Order: sequence, then structure tokens, then C-alpha cells
Amino acid sequence: MSRPARKPRLLTGAALVACGLWLCVGLPAGAAPTAPTADADAALIDACLNDAGMKGRDPRECGERVIRACLAEVGSSAAAMTALACEKRRSDAWGLRARQAYRQVESKLGDADKRLLRTSQVQFELELRDLCAATRSLPGGDPELAAAACASDLVAARALTLARLAAGKLP
Repeated sequence: MSRPARKPRLLTGAALVACGLWLCVGLPAGAAPTAPTADADAALIDACLNDAGMKGRDPRECGERVIRACLAEVGSSAAAMTALACEKRRSDAWGLRARQAYRQVESKLGDADKRLLRTSQVQFELELRDLCAATRSLPGGDPELAAAACASDLVAARALTLARLAAGKLP
């Protein structure tokens, strides 16, 4: 008697990876932990986004205010560790803004569209993981810093897109 063919567990594995990423990065997670400084750093970003001097400029530049504030706080510590820590702070601040905007968008949707939003979030998390993991292999520079900067940039773009959608500013 032969055994029945086993079905691939790829879908189950992908779902587990996606759930794990959702919990780790957790843009839409309601109870996602935030760094102690994330609220203050997100406020820096908000102030920058509302600054008239930003008109016509790339809003992702507002994350640089977090980097500058972080570097000013740590002073002359080891440069590589400081840069990585500050990059992670920038990512945490954008992540907080993204979670807030995600919840705003989600609150305006029906059940079917909420599922679509969640699916898009899982796809974003996978892209974030894969693209930023690939940056570690690029020549030159610190691989950890490159991956952190990649994550920060992608989360910033996601946060800004979600915020536009939440505000009803469709293309």
C-alpha cells in the first residue's frame, strides 16, 4: 500500500513567516511594543511634515530629524554603534506612524477590504524582509547599518502612503 502524496506545506510555512514578521515589525499590531523614544521621535517627524519649509520636498527627509536628535544625544560614542542605534530609532518612529495610519485606514474599511489591507501588509513585510536582507550582501559599508537603513526607508514610505490613504488623499 502506498502512502498518499504529501501536500506541500509552503503555504503554511509562508503564513507562519508572515505572522512572525507581523509580530516582530508589527505595523498594524495594536499592542506592538514601541521604543521609549518612539513617541517623541514620531512627534519630530510630525512637526517636520507640518513644516511649511517641507513643501515640495521628499517627506521621508523628516526622518533625518530623528537621526540628528539621536546623534546629538549620544555625543561622541562609537560611531558605528551610534549610527545603527540612531537608524533603528528612525525606523521605530516611522513604524509608530505607520501603525497609527494603518489603524486609521482599517477603521474606514469593510471586512473584505480589511482582509485586502492585511494581505498587502503581509506582502509588504515579506518585501521588507527580503530586500533588506539582500542589502547585507552589497559591497562596502556596514551590512547591519545598510539593512537598518533599508528597513527605515521602506517603513517611512509605507507610513506616508498609509497616512495619505487615511486622510483621503488618493492619487
